Amino acid sequence: MSIGTLTRIAVLAVVLAAASNARAQSLKLEGSDNPIDVTADQGFELQQDNKRVIARGNAKAVQGEVTIAGDELTADYRTKADGGNEVYRVYVSGNVTMKSASETATGDSAVYDFDKGVLVLEGKVVTLVNPEGSVTAQRALQYWSNERVAVAEGSAMAEDKDKRRLYADKLIAFFREDPAARTAKTSSVALPHGRGDITLLQGFGNVRMETPKETVRGERGTYNIETGLATLDGSVKITQNNSQLGGGFAVVNVKGGTSRIFANAKAAGMPGVRENGRVSALIAPQTKQDAAAPTASPTGPAQDKGQK
Repeated sequence: MSIGTLTRIAVLAVVLAAASNARAQSLKLEGSDNPIDVTADQGFELQQDNKRVIARGNAKAVQGEVTIAGDELTADYRTKADGGNEVYRVYVSGNVTMKSASETATGDSAVYDFDKGVLVLEGKVVTLVNPEGSVTAQRALQYWSNERVAVAEGSAMAEDKDKRRLYADKLIAFFREDPAARTAKTSSVALPHGRGDITLLQGFGNVRMETPKETVRGERGTYNIETGLATLDGSVKITQNNSQLGGGFAVVNVKGGTSRIFANAKAAGMPGVRENGRVSALIAPQTKQDAAAPTASPTGPAQDKGQK
């Protein structure tokens, strides 16, 4: 969102909105990188003391190829050293839809923190769909663009274009490193890249992997997209037609179509499934409701050189 002087433009927008709500009002805000255009059917409210602009009624924010829409949109801004203003956080509530060139995400509310590069979608049903597959959850979907990590919580399910599905109470996706991000960090509103960029999926709690040939269950699981190997740990069961195998650890070769079951990870000669330390401390950015009370700023995922 881009703005020359946020106060002057926002006040003008409020006056215009009061005069006529028949057509959508618009303004521009300065984001951390690119201009953000905002429109709303019912106009805007400027809270100068809180450094906040609220757009109501079919509110929509567009930054480049990304669009965020909802019933109400709140933009928190700050004054820069040169006297200008910039938006550092956007919160959207009610019938939220977020679209990029290839992804569409939906939920009941969304918050994007420009400084942290963190998107959090929450709702009874949260979805992310692209040409390579989809992710759904019944609580929240977080995406940390700088760390290239996404987390889906609450009866989460990931499905690829070949209809292979991975279910879990919590799913964690690790994305391939983006060479461009090493040279220039961006704080633009962002959605995850396509699932083709995912290198590893981890599932925790009531894990279930479904392929056209079998269903594998366990307490924890990992799926390496590049090698096609999946491992499941803890009370593992493999079901094929009317047959079922049980054990403590399973190795599934998705590409090769073979499955093996062992008493434990040691017997398989492989490390057990554990949660990667990079995401052990995920904390959602401050929401609109939280903004009224000062709290510590969100911290990013802990960086762990360990297993991935």
